[in-house]
Amino acid sequence: MASVVIYRISTAIFAIAALLAVPLLLTSVAVAQDDEDPSVRGVLFFSPTCGHCEYVINTVLPPLFAEHGGPAKLYYDETLQGSGVPFYLIDNGTLQFLLVDVSVEAGSLLFLEATDRFDIESDGVPRMIINDEVFIGSVDIPDALPGLIADGLGSAGIDWPSFAGLEGAVASIEGPAATTTTSEDDSRTTTTLATTTTVDGGVLPLGSGDSVADRFGRDPVGNTLSAIVLIGMVASLVGVVVVWRRPKSGRRPGAAIPVMAMLGTAVAAYLAYVETSGVEAVCGPVGDCNTVQQSDYAELFGLIPVGVLGLMGYVVVLGAWLMARTDHQPLSDVARIVLFAGTVGGVALSAYLTFLEPFVIGATCAWCLTSAIVITVLMWLAAGPATDSWSELRTPS
Repeated sequence: MASVVIYRISTAIFAIAALLAVPLLLTSVAVAQDDEDPSVRGVLFFSPTCGHCEYVINTVLPPLFAEHGGPAKLYYDETLQGSGVPFYLIDNGTLQFLLVDVSVEAGSLLFLEATDRFDIESDGVPRMIINDEVFIGSVDIPDALPGLIADGLGSAGIDWPSFAGLEGAVASIEGPAATTTTSEDDSRTTTTLATTTTVDGGVLPLGSGDSVADRFGRDPVGNTLSAIVLIGMVASLVGVVVVWRRPKSGRRPGAAIPVMAMLGTAVAAYLAYVETSGVEAVCGPVGDCNTVQQSDYAELFGLIPVGVLGLMGYVVVLGAWLMARTDHQPLSDVARIVLFAGTVGGVALSAYLTFLEPFVIGATCAWCLTSAIVITVLMWLAAGPATDSWSELRTPS
């Protein structure tokens, strides 16, 4: 009888203890969840030759890390440096961004997966995907990112976007668990994030280490077209020398010159708009004009957008043509020579820029090739009349 009583008392005690333990357990789980601070994760696609990408990575991101969680670390697979590193992970425990190099095959494939998943029409970079929203360019990303981060950290956080291949890309990098040094047995490297944009201290020092063949191979069709146009321009610069040996014909610059100049003006005006506003260019089926327009070479001496310079050049061509059509001597002769000299300079500059596209940038701009062809045609149209005027000015009255 006593054993029965003891059994019942023990059972009651265990039941009471269990009832008391449930709220304590729930409280501890809630506390544990509260201790886990929210984090924000996103994916940034970039090209190493893209100046706008460098701006976002090395200028926009560092202050955001400093504001939310402090200095971050950069993780990547050092063993892939020879063949190209496709993925970099920037992490400070609060913000986590996967940087994807679209010039490397694995990065390009992930770029295409994201394009299909979110039905993105533009192939421009930089492209940021965060909270399943897409932002493109060095204007939209800086405008949207601070607010998205603040909203995410103020709520439950923002997880990685959802598209095929991303999970594997993130898993291929040892994130915060990696050590901060590299040993012979550890192929992973971590680097402290800097807040400057210097070559040696940026978040991710950008610059293509690929060979010329690698860069040309990124777009073999478009870059081959660039090479053909380049050969034509160089041959034209040599060919105009022959024109100076032709006898005088008394010709005036024809009506084809303003037609071609207005076409060039329209192209240059559009490129100037793209370069100064930061919007994406509407590209055709050949080439990648956004990569070209977002490269460091889109500005002359880092100051003057090439499109603006081209627009000014075509305006000069139109003005010189108008003066060359007059009968005021020697003003018209001087205008014809200025017209020709201006087009020769334009062809020389265009040849240099066209050379950069396939062999340095690794991308071709169809708009730029159009302008290059236009200025080359203008040079040939202006060559004959300029030769005549040069002879007139050199002949004694």
